Amino acid sequence: MNILSLEKIDHNNPNFDELRRMILDLENFLNEDIKFNDENWNNNFNIIIDFQDADGSFKLVDSFKIPSDSCIHYCYIPTYICTAILMKAFISDSEAFSSKAKNTLLNGLKRSCAVNLCGQGFNALNGQIKALNIFMKSGLKEFMDLHREFCPEFIEMINNISSKFYKMETEGKFLGPMKESYEKDIIAINEYFTNRNVFVYGTLMSDECNHKYLSNSAYLGQGTIEGYEMYNVGWFPAIIEGGNLIIGELYQVPINDLPAIDHLEGEGTFYLKKCETVKDTEGKTSFAYIYVYLEDVSNLERISAWKEEYVWYVSYGSNMLKERLLCYIQGGPFRGSKYRQPCEDTSLPLLVKPFKVPYDMYFGNTSASWEEGGVSFLDISKPGNAFGVAYLITKKQFEHIVVQENSGRPPKEGYGWYENIINLGMMKGFNVLTITNNNLRPYNTPCDTYSDILHEGIKENWPDISDEDIEDYIYDCIR
Repeated sequence: MNILSLEKIDHNNPNFDELRRMILDLENFLNEDIKFNDENWNNNFNIIIDFQDADGSFKLVDSFKIPSDSCIHYCYIPTYICTAILMKAFISDSEAFSSKAKNTLLNGLKRSCAVNLCGQGFNALNGQIKALNIFMKSGLKEFMDLHREFCPEFIEMINNISSKFYKMETEGKFLGPMKESYEKDIIAINEYFTNRNVFVYGTLMSDECNHKYLSNSAYLGQGTIEGYEMYNVGWFPAIIEGGNLIIGELYQVPINDLPAIDHLEGEGTFYLKKCETVKDTEGKTSFAYIYVYLEDVSNLERISAWKEEYVWYVSYGSNMLKERLLCYIQGGPFRGSKYRQPCEDTSLPLLVKPFKVPYDMYFGNTSASWEEGGVSFLDISKPGNAFGVAYLITKKQFEHIVVQENSGRPPKEGYGWYENIINLGMMKGFNVLTITNNNLRPYNTPCDTYSDILHEGIKENWPDISDEDIEDYIYDCIR
C-alpha cells in the first residue's frame, strides 16, 4: 500500500499530472479494505483527515475560483472520494472514530451537498451518476440505514436523487441533455437502493429449512466474515463476537423481504442485525448484514461451521500457485502436464492466506512430472521457516488433494511420497493441515521449471518479497 502524498496545487499554475496522480492514489485507497490495525492504512487515514480544509472540502487546489469543469474534477471529486473513504471506515467500525474523525466525516458530507453531486453544465447528470457510484462503492445504503441521523441533509439529498432516478425509470426517460442514454446506469443505481446484501450461515443457507425466506433473493456466492465464533444451539447455529471466522453464503435480498427475515431472527431481542465486511472466494469484499446472537452461549458447543467441515490446507510446494492448486480441485492439466481428476466439490477455496511453516523445507525424490528433478518435502525433525500458502477448503477437498498427491491412494505409513498428514495447529477456528513423508527422501535438486513455479507461488502470495530473496530461499532449500 502506497502512502498518500497530498498537497494543494496553485490554481494559477496547475500541475495537471500531479492532480491526476493524487486522484488516482485516492481512488486506489478507496478500494482498499478497512484495516484499523494496519500502520500504513492508518497513516493514509490520518493524512486524509488532516488534509480537510476549513470549508469541509478536500480540494486539491488552493481555491474554488477555477473554471467550473476543473472545479468539479479537482475540488468536488476528491471531496467525494475522501468523504467516501471516511464513510466506509465509519460503517466498518464507528467506535474506532475519534471525535476529530467524526467531525471530518460530518463536514465532508455537508460539503458534498454543495452542488447536489452534479457535474458541470451538460454533464450534470453524468457527474451525478459518477459521484453516486463513488459513495455506493463505500456502503452508501448501509450508511443510510444505520446512521441516517449523522448528517440529515446528506441523507435527504441522496433520497431526492434516488427518487428522481426511480421516476426516470418508471417513466422510461433515460436520456441526457445531448440525447445520450443513461438507462444502464440508472437501472443499476435503482437496483442498488432497492436491495440489501445479507450474509447467512445457518438455516437460511441453501438446502436448509428456512431458505424459502430467500426465494426472491440472488445468490452472490460463498463468503467469510472474521471476528466471530459459532455455537450449536440445537437445530440452528448462533454466532457471537470472537477471534475466528464464519463461513456462509451471501445474498442480494429485496429490501421488502428484510422485515420477514428480521422477524424470523427475532431481530433486536434474540439476534442483533449488524453490518459486516464479507470476503468472497475471489478475495473481494463487500458490506452485508449479519445476525448476531444475543443470548448466553456458555453452555453451548462451539463449532467451526454449520453445513460442511472445513480445514486449512497448507502447500509449501508447487500448489502455492493457485492456478496449480485448482487443477486438483477442478480437474485438468497444468500448463500441459498430466490431467488431474476433479474433486466432487469443485468450488473455489474460501480464503487464501500466506503461511509460514515451522519446519525445514528441502527438495527430494525424482519426479518424472518435473524433468527428473526433486520436489518439496518437509523435514519435521528440523525447525524452520518455510514459505507456505493456506487454503480454506472442505475436508473432502483436502482428502481428494492428498490422494492425488500420494499416487492415487490415501496416506498410509510406508506408502507414497506424502504419507503423513501434519497438524500445524488452529487458525481462525479451523485445523491447519499439510502433508509430507515421515522419512527423509533422497535429496535432489529441482528442475528450473519447478523452481519457477515455486517462485510464482511465493510472489503471488507474498508480493512484498523481492525476487532476489525468493531465489535465495529456493537455493537455500537445496541439499
